[in-house]
Amino acid sequence: MSLYRDTYAQINLRNLKENIETTYKKFKRPLMAVIKADAYGHGYQEVASYIKDIDYIEMFAVATLYEAIELRELGIEKGILVLGAVPTTKEEIDLAIKYDISLTMISWEYLHHLTSLIDDKPLKVHIKLDTGMHRIGLTSRQELEELMNTVDRNKFILDGIFTHYATADGDDVAFNQQRELFYQMIDGYQFKYVHCCNSAAMTYHHDTGSNLGRIGIVMYGIDPAGNETDEFKQVMSLFSKVSMVKQINQGERVGYGLTYQAKENEYIATIPIGYADGLIRKNQGRKVYINGNYYQIVGRVCMDQMMVKVDETVKAGDQVEIFGDHISLASMAKDLETIPYEITCLISKRVERVYIK
Repeated sequence: MSLYRDTYAQINLRNLKENIETTYKKFKRPLMAVIKADAYGHGYQEVASYIKDIDYIEMFAVATLYEAIELRELGIEKGILVLGAVPTTKEEIDLAIKYDISLTMISWEYLHHLTSLIDDKPLKVHIKLDTGMHRIGLTSRQELEELMNTVDRNKFILDGIFTHYATADGDDVAFNQQRELFYQMIDGYQFKYVHCCNSAAMTYHHDTGSNLGRIGIVMYGIDPAGNETDEFKQVMSLFSKVSMVKQINQGERVGYGLTYQAKENEYIATIPIGYADGLIRKNQGRKVYINGNYYQIVGRVCMDQMMVKVDETVKAGDQVEIFGDHISLASMAKDLETIPYEITCLISKRVERVYIK
């Protein structure tokens, strides 16, 4: 569906599939595709539909029960795990059981609340262990033993157990401590799924204890550490078109607050993209790519538009690359002092996604 704008995100699904294949060849075990946050801004419907029949995609992972139900209603039949905590009300738990969705067991208290809400059919769960990130999860072997000894097996199917690494893309000492603690905590227990390897762990480390890997950011062609990479192919590119070019005189100012002043007679192009599209105001001063050249964003980025200092060769209708083949998400993230994940997740719904299959 066209949104009748010249601003759009191009999603290369072929690159997405190649990135999955690259990771699988390295990890050599089934994968859980993480498509939370609308597939990191890439569009969960198209992404899930495109990869659901890949044999080694064992499961999907999302952040909320709502996202999980959306996948089921899309026709996804493979396992789905909600990575975050789900509210402990009977409505949510009944929906999880109805749609055969696995929830994350985050604590002893959480188990107690869930037990009282389950009737006839059991609930699938993956137990989360906190091995150092201190977000959610059981924090000790003793807690895990207490849970395993008291859990009602008629009400719960303990389908998996997992943890999440905080520094798999950098600090090897902290990473190794988390990994060792995880395997110490689960020693002697058997689960259908054991998964501690995220994208960074599968990219930078070798693990033989997990039988499932969670593929997230590398699926979308982004190095987990935010580095430039040839190993993975960027899936999303962001484009717009020049809507108008005007010449201003030396000394004249541009944009809200008049923060940019022309040093000479200059050409200013207006581009129909702004912070309501996810292009935050901090982009002021960065560059875009037009007709083989790089041009600077001048003045404050507006809600729906921004201005770029160009030259006489740039005309209305010319394509503008915000990021893509000539401006990587890794370089853009460094300029903005953030991570590529945040950039793609911020691209708003009013930016049409155009898919290349």
